[in-house]
Amino acid sequence: MDCRLMLLDMLVLVSLSLFLCPTVGAANITVEMGQTATLPCTGVTNDFREWQRLGDDGTETQLITLYKSGSTTDLQEKSGLDTFNLRGRFTATADDAFTATITNTRESDDGRYQCDSTSGSVVHMLLTYYMNSVSLSTPPTGSVTESIGGRFIVTCTADSKPAASFTWTKQGDSNFTATGARLEISNLNMNDSGTYMCTAFHAYASGTATVQLTVTEEPVTTPTSPQGQTGGGLGTGGIVGIVIAFLALAAIGVVGFVLWKRKKGSGREKDDGVESGDDAVTYHSPGHPGAPENLSRPPPNEPEVMYAELDLKNAPAGSRRPYVATPDDSPTEYAQIRPDKPPRSSVPHTLAPDDKTEYASISKPKPSRRLDLQAV
Repeated sequence: MDCRLMLLDMLVLVSLSLFLCPTVGAANITVEMGQTATLPCTGVTNDFREWQRLGDDGTETQLITLYKSGSTTDLQEKSGLDTFNLRGRFTATADDAFTATITNTRESDDGRYQCDSTSGSVVHMLLTYYMNSVSLSTPPTGSVTESIGGRFIVTCTADSKPAASFTWTKQGDSNFTATGARLEISNLNMNDSGTYMCTAFHAYASGTATVQLTVTEEPVTTPTSPQGQTGGGLGTGGIVGIVIAFLALAAIGVVGFVLWKRKKGSGREKDDGVESGDDAVTYHSPGHPGAPENLSRPPPNEPEVMYAELDLKNAPAGSRRPYVATPDDSPTEYAQIRPDKPPRSSVPHTLAPDDKTEYASISKPKPSRRLDLQAV
């Protein structure tokens, strides 16, 4: 019997607590980010009340407390304001209404706020939103030109919270509607020309952006929109063509370089064996204008005599070409050389050890540059 009475007393206490501390109400409050949010404490009356921030796990963090006793009012800010970065932005009135406000709202302010007392409580769910901008993947001019039979593709994006939905309309054509961020029109005709509007929206805000499409009978050679958005841009075939052309030009350049190197090398070979520096030698056969008058061709059975005209002064510096003397040049001595095998080309013949020279004498008027050569 006593147990039954005890159980009945417990049920009465629970019922009284629910009756005395009810949740008066709850409301969802939405505010554009950066604006001021107002949180009323309607229906909660007591000498002691407080605003709390509720965590996802149900924990309660004090923000501001209010205590009234007759004409005395004590309003205190708590450390929870720092915990949620609300210091200086979260305030409450020190009157019976005890209304709270949050200025310059931020995304981090989203959450549940409770006005609580021993007589009841009220909970508000705060949600900040924004719709900052709506943009299209088109040129900055906002206009696109495409050819008949082509394709028009444009994508709409929005910087918003919460995420936006998209619809498309065409000015002057009430029958045209489309949904989704991407608009695509294939097989264009002249009637597709016009102004298309994208509307981005969510439950709390909306925004728009427009693009002007012009369909022409002339082929469009220059893309007027980003590649992959309105059908313009370079296709796979064009890219392959560019690569092939580049490789062909590279091959031509390599072949030309090789031919040039061979020609240059051949020219160097022809220059080998010719005196260089400040000296120059010119070879004459008998009867040549530069040879002495008393020289004549040898008898038929004797080897041909080659004459060398040597100039040690007038040869151009660094020249590898024979220098031809002029009538004004200084006197030149000549050398008779009888090799066993006369040279067959204009390249100077280098004497071998077994070659025989009847006479060779070279002299120069200047003592400082005198050069005597005698061989038997």
